[in-house]
Amino acid sequence: MDRRNLTPLAVAVAGFGLFAAIWAARPPVSSAPPAEVFDRVVLSAPVQVLLTGGDRFLAANFESIRAVATASDAPEAAEANASFAIRARRVVAQLNPCHEDNYYQGNALLTWGGAVAEGNDLLRRATDCRFWDEVPPFFYGFNQYFFLHDADGARTALETAAERATDNAAGFRKFAIMLAAGELKDDSAALEFLQRERAQTNDPKLQGMLDKRIARLQGLIALRMAQQRYEARFGHALTNPQALIDSGELDAFPDDPLRIGYEFADGRFRLRELKIAGLERP
Repeated sequence: MDRRNLTPLAVAVAGFGLFAAIWAARPPVSSAPPAEVFDRVVLSAPVQVLLTGGDRFLAANFESIRAVATASDAPEAAEANASFAIRARRVVAQLNPCHEDNYYQGNALLTWGGAVAEGNDLLRRATDCRFWDEVPPFFYGFNQYFFLHDADGARTALETAAERATDNAAGFRKFAIMLAAGELKDDSAALEFLQRERAQTNDPKLQGMLDKRIARLQGLIALRMAQQRYEARFGHALTNPQALIDSGELDAFPDDPLRIGYEFADGRFRLRELKIAGLERP
């Protein structure tokens, strides 16, 4: 046989041998996906604008609807739901920071679901964009006080809400004064706030989501009330939450339906914030 006819075969065999050697020497690959990989894709804002023919408002509407409609009710899907909702609502805010459903539902579902920073980011964007609207600065001020214990920041936001308000200006200013005077009972005010939000929606799925957040807050209130009883009974500050069980002030620690839980820090119970791998802030 002519050696020239064997040259392509030799090249092919050598190439296959090189490929096999590289394949055999490759590092082992973990079967588990990295933390940054999530179950649902959220396209970037520029891509969504392209897919809607340049209409960023239509793209924002589509993504806002998807953020609510595709959530799972399964308990094991809580973290995946949260990661998807955070990413989706971020994109909606980039497309249209004025989007009313995005800031309204985002505050109710993200902020009260443990993603405080992400929910507040939506409210900041909406406050700047919706310069006529008193609601975003009111929500933002409430969150600053209840979650971040920043009374000064809360009063500033409430003053902004009062400047924009027509019928509620006096109420917002009274709220700010109560903060300054330390007269606001934050637990009862927060529970009333959530219950009012739940009563204002006719969407059964959203009502169910808010029910879980109400139950979560009720668990926090139960912990704080048990702490107050314990400290009044024994005359010293609570240092170990287990003492509430041992002393009989609580039969059991309350369950958080969102499975995020509570924490005891600086002598006070509070809602634990959600931390999702790959979504940490710099």
